[in-house]
Amino acid sequence: MEPVGWVGCQSATMQTQEPAPEIRQDLTKRHKRLGLRTVLISAMTLISRILGFVREALSAALFGDKSPVFDAFITAWRIPNVFRRFLGEGALSTSFQTALTEVDAERGNLAGSALFKATAARLLVILTVLTTVMIALVVWAPDSMPGTDLQWLGSQPDAVRELAARVMPYLILICLAALVSGGLQVRGHFTTPAVAPAAMNVMWIGTLLVIGWRFGFEDAVAGPKGDALHMAMARWLAGGVLIAGVVQLGVQVPALFSTGLLGTDTRNEKAKKEAVRSVLWRSMPMALGAAVYQINVMVDGLMALGLLATGGATLHYYANRVQQFPMALVAIAATSAVFPSLKAMGHKGDLAAVRNLHDNTHRNVAFFALPASIGLFVLAEPVTQVLFQHGAFTDEGVARASSALRMLCLAILPAGATGLCARTYYALGDFSHPVRISIVMLIVNVLLNLLLILSFDMDVDGLSLATAISSWGTLLLLLPGLSKRLPKATGGTVRGIAIMLIPTAACGLVAHLVWRLLANLLQGPVAFLDAVGGEGMIFGAISTALDAFTLGAAIGAGGLAYVLVAIALGLPEARRILNRGK
Repeated sequence: MEPVGWVGCQSATMQTQEPAPEIRQDLTKRHKRLGLRTVLISAMTLISRILGFVREALSAALFGDKSPVFDAFITAWRIPNVFRRFLGEGALSTSFQTALTEVDAERGNLAGSALFKATAARLLVILTVLTTVMIALVVWAPDSMPGTDLQWLGSQPDAVRELAARVMPYLILICLAALVSGGLQVRGHFTTPAVAPAAMNVMWIGTLLVIGWRFGFEDAVAGPKGDALHMAMARWLAGGVLIAGVVQLGVQVPALFSTGLLGTDTRNEKAKKEAVRSVLWRSMPMALGAAVYQINVMVDGLMALGLLATGGATLHYYANRVQQFPMALVAIAATSAVFPSLKAMGHKGDLAAVRNLHDNTHRNVAFFALPASIGLFVLAEPVTQVLFQHGAFTDEGVARASSALRMLCLAILPAGATGLCARTYYALGDFSHPVRISIVMLIVNVLLNLLLILSFDMDVDGLSLATAISSWGTLLLLLPGLSKRLPKATGGTVRGIAIMLIPTAACGLVAHLVWRLLANLLQGPVAFLDAVGGEGMIFGAISTALDAFTLGAAIGAGGLAYVLVAIALGLPEARRILNRGK
């Protein structure tokens, strides 16, 4: 594979220069202690996700589950958010990490730093133009999808347009933050990129608290008056989103200095421009393949707004947020941690090492993703109740969101594995194969959405089921190609994951039984508190605490059952956990 950057566009001028002292670095030395790094990223991701749940719980309490205005806000928010996944954290970040790894290895750290600064400058211009174009497209978009009667902007199209225009600049901030995170990870610095999302969530939570203090947490009046109140609240929230984006980018700036990414290399400006162009062009074919899951989610959100009853877009978003928790904590964290090493191994041509790291990461991801999937499936209703049923959120919203969450649980394992497979293709220099598969499965997802909603009369759960099916299809189409490009696997990966299904079943059974048992035992005290305490704030807090205790006990019991059965079966992943606890 021909390297990217200065390595692939050397000129006669550069060939006559004295080589940089860092030339031909072995970058694998930067990426040792992968286990510790994964734990660090997972821990910070856990903190960020917990803050994210606090954020969504506050949103649910303020806007409820049947607000057409919040449906509009969620739809508007999805647009820059999907570009964040599609461009910033997906294709561009991966492409830039690829180029920076190769330039650092072949030309030295100063050359890599120059590439970072030039890419950031070019990206800022591109993102500014893209944001302007997207605002114009949304503002001038018709209420109905051209050629159909589908109200793709929902019942509040003006609200979608205004809120999209307000939050779209977040795209610039978050994509630059993703570029910075990718550069820091290549240089072996993972702490600050992991902290940045948590800082963003803190600012978002602060905005919601201000909104609650300003407008109150009571249920909004139904009808135009309630919509007007929610619109005023949504405008404040849009402003808070932009502030949060500034914070997420700003907290990473000091690390740019400590890692030398802001260093200066003035040699060969023409070659530098060629390298930046290579990064941007390489990111284009990678974009769809790296973000197929997020694109499916975006399509689902638009179809939820146009095809489902009021609240469908909001509930689909909340269900996805819960499902994304184990994915981010395990699959995304592991993939982010190992990709620089995968790329460094691929750059050296060590395919056996790539195969070994790829297979081991799949097993480790599956070891945690399987119990998370079954746990969320059997506990979908209490999870939704504890997280979201506050303030204006109703029982109907719990039922709709829980059904959607159960379907999304089926996508946790394949969606996480797909991300790892795609990154492995990129580490090997193959950017086209994942794209072709992604295009096919994106079309399949849209057709399944229409089939399940229009023909089978499904609700939010229909969109979620279509996502699960397309996620499995993408994974099954990606795996054979890797088998042809990498040395033959030992065969232990598939067998090991199959054995994990036994403790997974035990986890689901125990979690369900413990939840049912405790819920029945606590029915008496809850009924007594209801009789003597009414519907006041104190009663609500006690009732929520009891529900949270029941849910926590069920999760803990299910997790313990999983680990004990896994240890009894001799799974190596379980033994590692046991050894670390000694």
